[in-house]
Amino acid sequence: MSVEDLIFERSKKCEVFSNSLRSFIALVVVAKDEVSWSELKSTLEEKVGGVNPNTLSFHIGKLVDGGFLEKFDIEGQPRYRITEYGASEIRRMIGEDLIKKIKEES
Repeated sequence: MSVEDLIFERSKKCEVFSNSLRSFIALVVVAKDEVSWSELKSTLEEKVGGVNPNTLSFHIGKLVDGGFLEKFDIEGQPRYRITEYGASEIRRMIGEDLIKKIKEES
């Protein structure tokens, strides 16, 4: 892989976590292992206030497109979990201290 490719790849990772709501979404999913869209929305509203459904879907999509979250369905209901790649990157970028704190508050 060329230097340019590596720089592009790393800048895309940074872009995903440049938004605090996306970081919070990832943190919640890591803490809960897997979560439905409505559970995620409810948790976010409890922690950060009102969340527009379209905004939430947009940011979840960025995390899925970036390879950090995986979407799957159970009985027609979308659910999300952290990918193997996402788990290590999220722990590295967000930090174990925040993951521990959100688990304690859940």
